[in-house]
Amino acid sequence: MLPKLSDYIPENLSDKLKFIGPGLLLAIAAAGESGISEALEIGAHYHFELIWVIALTLVFKFAFTNGIARYTLSTGETIFEGLKKIPGPKNWTVFFVTVIFLLEMFAFGGMLLFGAIFLDYYLPGVYFERLIALLTLAIIIFLLWKDSYERVEFVVIAIAICLFVGIGYCLLEFNLPLASIAGGLIPKVPSGSILSIMALMGAIGSGLNLLLYSVWLNEKSQGEHGPEFFKKYIGSVNFDLVIAFFLVSVVTVLFLTLGVSGFVVSFIGHGEVLTLDAMIVQVLYVLANIPFGDSFFLVFGYLIMFGATVTGMDGRARAISSIIKSSSSTKISETDLYRIIIGVFAVIIASAIFFGEPTALIHSVAAIGSIMFALLGFMVIYLDLKLPDYSRGNRLWLLVMILGSSAFLFMALMMEGTFILVGLPLIESLVLLIIPVYIFMRTDLFKKCITKRLEIADLIWVILIFGAISVYGAFRGIQIEDIIINVGHVGPMIAGIICGPFAGAMSGLAGGIYILETGGNTSQIFALGTIAAGIITGYFTYYWKGELNYSKAAAMVIIAELVNFILIPFIFHKDPAYIADLIRRSFLPMLIANMTGVLIFIYFLKEGRYCIKYSHLTEETSTNEKSFSNTALSEENHGNNSEEEK
Repeated sequence: MLPKLSDYIPENLSDKLKFIGPGLLLAIAAAGESGISEALEIGAHYHFELIWVIALTLVFKFAFTNGIARYTLSTGETIFEGLKKIPGPKNWTVFFVTVIFLLEMFAFGGMLLFGAIFLDYYLPGVYFERLIALLTLAIIIFLLWKDSYERVEFVVIAIAICLFVGIGYCLLEFNLPLASIAGGLIPKVPSGSILSIMALMGAIGSGLNLLLYSVWLNEKSQGEHGPEFFKKYIGSVNFDLVIAFFLVSVVTVLFLTLGVSGFVVSFIGHGEVLTLDAMIVQVLYVLANIPFGDSFFLVFGYLIMFGATVTGMDGRARAISSIIKSSSSTKISETDLYRIIIGVFAVIIASAIFFGEPTALIHSVAAIGSIMFALLGFMVIYLDLKLPDYSRGNRLWLLVMILGSSAFLFMALMMEGTFILVGLPLIESLVLLIIPVYIFMRTDLFKKCITKRLEIADLIWVILIFGAISVYGAFRGIQIEDIIINVGHVGPMIAGIICGPFAGAMSGLAGGIYILETGGNTSQIFALGTIAAGIITGYFTYYWKGELNYSKAAAMVIIAELVNFILIPFIFHKDPAYIADLIRRSFLPMLIANMTGVLIFIYFLKEGRYCIKYSHLTEETSTNEKSFSNTALSEENHGNNSEEEK
């Protein structure tokens, strides 16, 4: 049994320090994202001009984490259980968070490669960078495999102590420009800094990682909750959070200072590309005047990335395994689920290690989670208002949360005009596609589709209708360099759902032919992807016997888009760097747009009480038709008469 922090604390302080630990895990996870990958580069570009962003962001994220901590201490549940209570389709919030957690594993591949580069500088010419990253991943899997929170906490506390010692040493030897730092607290927006501000807001103090604090806190409290427990330990939890965010702020400012000291304005201009090698070489040059300064920087840089990956994988695996266990009837134990998820994470991270520049991986995934994180701020407010009076946030907390969540949402949507240039046209196209789908669902042809009583002429009509929808979705695409972001997969996917793989493939063929006619380097990839989308949804709908829900529909879309962006490009190019670039530029908008269209269709099915059944029909007597109507096709008016029919 590993020793606990409480074993070294006098009894009279044990209550006050009972919950020291989860905050350190959070701090290490946050430092891995912000301490090096963002702060160094932003310091090089903008010096201390964006210190105010760091300060305001940490205030908001402290309030955010305090809200989920109060929820856990009050209810004995993790915040993920709370998110299931948000109005809307069942479990939609935890589903989206889970998807983003999986996408973030690509960033952890970038972190490990980042750490390996630091270690390679420390031991030059001894190892290959990717080999170091893979060996580090193997060590992390070994540490996590036991599913022991105590082991993770022990490792992270050891790393945190090393960081405290190293930071203290550097602060003593390295003169911080306090006047410049204080001047940076005055809000100003330098030219071309919008993207950097967005990156800082997403990375400083972490983003969706903050949700993991609830998981670790629940592990620490063993599910205890209630008024007395809350009042006794809320002070200890807040103290834990103060330590966590203080450590994050010090690490961030220190590395920001290193970024400032390593470059001058004449060398690096606003918005100019800064390579990882250039950052490291310049920082090592600055630290050369401090005894062992370069060694501290390289070793601690590696430790931060190591610790961030340990905490990130552990917290996400605990959250996802808990979600699966509580939302399904699986007989797999939570420990086995945890290990399975760790294995899935390891596969994603290992593949990401070969995807090239780690800074780009970390930067892109930080931007991906920004919109969801902003929305989660409003969800935490909603859950907080449902808490008992003794655990509810005060007015100041509510004000900080509303302002912070609104600012995050605004910055996420307006970043580089992506929402205006891509998001709005895609939404417009999607709306225009959904209207004919809704009209189609009111026809007798649709009823024949879902009851599997189609004739050849009916099938041809379905292919023509959804083929036209696919063509229109591709026609209304948005051209970004050599890629057309479009919703052309919606038609084939819906055709595959209601009529099977053949109808999905033929509908996709129509859209695929149009995409081929447009030409371009990616036309073959997206043409085949459109056909594959119809086949995949048709096959899975048949496999699940037509019993679809939101999570199954979303899973089908994810698989179809992964085939489109990974498998098919590999057949044509076999170049991991090209595939990584394709994913970074277009995977997320295509996934969100096409998934939204399919989920809206599933919503229409459920609201109309339609149920697709893949079963063999008996002889069509009037009795059989009535029986089939009761099981395979139910509409709203049928629900009103169900008692009479019985």
